[in-house]
Amino acid sequence: MNRPDLPEYAEDAAILRFYHLDSLEPEVWVDDEEGPDKDQENGKDSSIQQFQHPEEDDTMNIPSIRPSESDIDLQAIDDSDPLGVYASIFPDEMSRNTNITQLKEKATMMITNKKFQPRQFLLQVHKDTSYNDLVSGEERLRRGVDQRAEALKNLVHQNFDRFVSAKNTIDHVYEEMKSKQLNQQQDYGTIDIQRSLDAANTRAEQVYGPVVERRNRVDKVKSTLYVLQRYRFLFNLPSSLLESIKQTKYEAAIRDYKKGKYLYQALQGGSIDRSTGLPEIEETGVTDLHRKVFDKVWIEVNKIVIELQNVLLRMLADPWRSMDDQEKTINFLFDLDTTKDPAWFYLDSQYQWITGLMKETYDASVTKINRLKAEDPDTEESAVKRSLSLKTAIEQSQSKISELNVDSNSELRIWKAISDLVKSQSKLLLRCLPDFWRLSKAFIEGKFANKLAAVSPMGIMPDASSSRRRRHGMDMAKVEQCQRMTGDIIDRYASLISEYFSLSEKNSQSRKPMDDKLFLPSFLPVNANSIYTSEYLTLIISDLANCVNDINTINLAGDAFSGLTDLMEKARSKFIDVLCKCWERDAKTFFMLEEWILDPQNPQFTTLLKRYYDYHKFCARSAFKIASLSAVSDDLGNQEKPTIAPNYIEKIRASFLESLYTFLDGLVQLAFTDYTPLNEKDELVLAKKRDKIDVHSVDVRILLTVSNLDHMRSNVMRKLFDLFEVAYHIQMEEDLRTLIDVVDQLDEILFGDYIKRKSQMIRDIIKQGILMSSIDWSSIPKPQEVHPFVYEALMTLVMVHSQISSATKQLVGRALSRLLEAMATDCLDNFRQVERFGMGGMLQATLEIEFMHQTLSQYVTPAASDTLQLIYQTIEQAYDPQQQQSSNLKSELSHVKELLVFSRKRISIARPFYYGSIAYPLNGKKASDADHTHKWTVMVKGLNNEDLSYYIKKVVFKLHETYPNPLRTVENPPFEVSETGWGEFEIMIKIHFHSSTAEKPVMVYHHLRLHPYEDDINGQPWPKDKPVMSLLYDEFVFNEPTESLYQTFQQHNALTVNLPNKKSIKDSSQPLFSIQLEQEEAERLDNALQAINAQITLLKQRLDALE
Repeated sequence: MNRPDLPEYAEDAAILRFYHLDSLEPEVWVDDEEGPDKDQENGKDSSIQQFQHPEEDDTMNIPSIRPSESDIDLQAIDDSDPLGVYASIFPDEMSRNTNITQLKEKATMMITNKKFQPRQFLLQVHKDTSYNDLVSGEERLRRGVDQRAEALKNLVHQNFDRFVSAKNTIDHVYEEMKSKQLNQQQDYGTIDIQRSLDAANTRAEQVYGPVVERRNRVDKVKSTLYVLQRYRFLFNLPSSLLESIKQTKYEAAIRDYKKGKYLYQALQGGSIDRSTGLPEIEETGVTDLHRKVFDKVWIEVNKIVIELQNVLLRMLADPWRSMDDQEKTINFLFDLDTTKDPAWFYLDSQYQWITGLMKETYDASVTKINRLKAEDPDTEESAVKRSLSLKTAIEQSQSKISELNVDSNSELRIWKAISDLVKSQSKLLLRCLPDFWRLSKAFIEGKFANKLAAVSPMGIMPDASSSRRRRHGMDMAKVEQCQRMTGDIIDRYASLISEYFSLSEKNSQSRKPMDDKLFLPSFLPVNANSIYTSEYLTLIISDLANCVNDINTINLAGDAFSGLTDLMEKARSKFIDVLCKCWERDAKTFFMLEEWILDPQNPQFTTLLKRYYDYHKFCARSAFKIASLSAVSDDLGNQEKPTIAPNYIEKIRASFLESLYTFLDGLVQLAFTDYTPLNEKDELVLAKKRDKIDVHSVDVRILLTVSNLDHMRSNVMRKLFDLFEVAYHIQMEEDLRTLIDVVDQLDEILFGDYIKRKSQMIRDIIKQGILMSSIDWSSIPKPQEVHPFVYEALMTLVMVHSQISSATKQLVGRALSRLLEAMATDCLDNFRQVERFGMGGMLQATLEIEFMHQTLSQYVTPAASDTLQLIYQTIEQAYDPQQQQSSNLKSELSHVKELLVFSRKRISIARPFYYGSIAYPLNGKKASDADHTHKWTVMVKGLNNEDLSYYIKKVVFKLHETYPNPLRTVENPPFEVSETGWGEFEIMIKIHFHSSTAEKPVMVYHHLRLHPYEDDINGQPWPKDKPVMSLLYDEFVFNEPTESLYQTFQQHNALTVNLPNKKSIKDSSQPLFSIQLEQEEAERLDNALQAINAQITLLKQRLDALE
């Protein structure tokens, strides 16, 4: 209905309406037009007034109906802001014609309403008003209230007389009415009116009843439509949830559910969590019938939510979903008010899945390994098969064995499967444990505690005593269980690895060489060789270490990580033990790899030594990797050399030495055992590579073995020991010396056997020729030629020379020298059995001995020379001077002497020597002088400190002219000059010989060297206190020496060069000049020449391509 404009304040409007005034300050009194019975009349007509439509115009002739209390409130309200901040309290400036239903919804924010809510008013109307505006509004409201109170006082004061007069008049009228018809029987004069009203009411009900009923129905429909319109979100919630679930839009479904839940709680009058900051909703217009409908809707919503919870729980049980997705799912379930704790549900299901999958993966891997072992044709231990496998493995050791194609090798397939077992377990642990621990950590830290709504996972509210035992609402028992489950996962990983590799078993300390299988673990493939074992054990423990390092980065709580460190140490100990045993086992049969083929790079020894060096170095290096591998990575800024436990060093050192000793025993066995090929199919190819080497000859095998021993002693062992000492930081000089002594003993046994058998042949020839050939040494004529037995003996030496040269050229000099010594001894023994020599016999014997002496002069040793002198003495002692005149004897001896001198005209004698300098840096006070930084010595010396003064007269050294007396002459040994200085220069050295040599002086030049220009022999930087040596080898060659010079050289056993066969490693102060060094230098020159030729060929090809 259209109401007149309301006053500014609702209180003023109420006062004006109550007193039927037009203004708060009336100028005249206006009496009521109707009497006091008006109220009663209005009361009688209430049944009629209820049909008055609110929107009908007040000007209608229908009697006015007294409004209800709520209607009065609606009439009394106004939309002005009592604080005076805004013109209207409604943001949309609701018009005066707004319907009653909408007006009732806003009534709680109007100050004239009895249900006015200040909090709701401030929250809705003044939510964006500043504090200062609110204070100002409060002041305006206070002033307005004071003004209205003052106006009421003035009104009462000014009209008090009127009030009294009106009261008297009313009382008088009432008494008169009471005295006439206003009695109880007449209902105080209203009985007729009452009857009329009843009749009118009955008629009105007949006339207007259907209209009212239809109006009520319309109101109900309007109310229902309003409720449906206003709460259509709640009614549409089940269908929207189903659609979101169908489209897997779980976030949208949960968002709608939370919104609907809040709305439903508000409609039910439930309290809203104040922490959300959401306002309470007024339930105006919502009836009990509506609430029942809402309950049914919400029951349907709960069914859908339960189904959604089940879907999310199934998703949560999926182990392969990412951790981020699972965390979202957990939060979804918390938002859906699940009675289960989703975080705990996920942890428990993930724990069960991880442990089960570990066991399942382990069983599958073990099954595969057992199947491969069953398919392996090698079901029994065989040294031959293991040696063949080892030979292949050594050839593959230069490349990455683990990256080779394993399809054609059954042993590699088994090792690959064993490695995959560890990799699969480690990969599974690294895939699952970090996510599991991350969620466990969040669970322990109470990340999900605020979402549990202080309800335990079983839906039971915790009491006060149990709450004190919880951290942020978290059950400490479950916290401990989380840590225990994490530890159990690691323990399961460690136990499975330990179970397969038998890490819990104590390593066997006793050695059982009679049966290798007794102390080797069962996980090894049958006939497993040490190369593959070393490679894959290193790979496996590297995978374990990487897994341990990665797990260490997630910072597990408690002692969970200790299980992994224990696993690493057990694996390290076990693997070192297994590697060392396989190492030693293969060393016992390594001699079976000997094919008697000379090394193409150095034909002085066979390819067996190269194979052994590679094998031994590979095993030692693998043992070092396993022993030094760190279980937990150090910081990048703290890179320190790995340390190895002493017990591991001792175990590896023992296997290192045991392998060498065992291999040396195998070399001796090789020499005396006939050759048997490992694989008959390859023998034809091997025979072509051997060329002229007769592997079935024990002599050839001994010579090759002796040559191998020589190379072992001078090269292989030294390199292996150097590598071992550098890697393990220990000193093994004593072990090396002991091993060299053993090699020398074996060398003497083998070489002595060879010499013994060859010298026996020569001994029989000499004995047969001297004593059993019917030669009468006392009466034979003067010699015309050498007896045949001498040629036969020399021919035997030629055959020996040929045999040795075809296999081991470097042993020719050594063998012939030993055989010459034996032959000289045999000649001495046989000539001693001749009772008497005549002139012819003495000359014949002298001729034959001198013939042998001169023929083998380059192989004459001091011992042989002494023996030859004894032969001459024996012949002279047995000579009978009475048979001939002394003049004839002298003449014949002169003739023999001339023959021998003539035979020496075509010979030459070479004497080795070396010259150069040694420089030492000066330290202390002497080094303070800038002109004297080094002390140096320039020299001319013989090998092995040989005294050269028997043929060198003096040596002249010409120094730099800045030195006083730069021309220095040294006439006595040692032929050297020492000085100090700071610079390098060239020194002239002039060597003068004794006049008996009839040789001219020899001049050489040497550049004084004070500073090293390269690293030392081990590839390390040159030590500051180590001397700088610059020594050069050379030889004096005397062609057709004079008789006196020849005798001089013969007296000093200097007819041959007599270079040492091998380099000395015992005295580092002596130069390493030897036959071995000469051969190595020649090999380096040949290799350099080949490299240059290869480069030339390559450049020519490139040039041709460019053209």
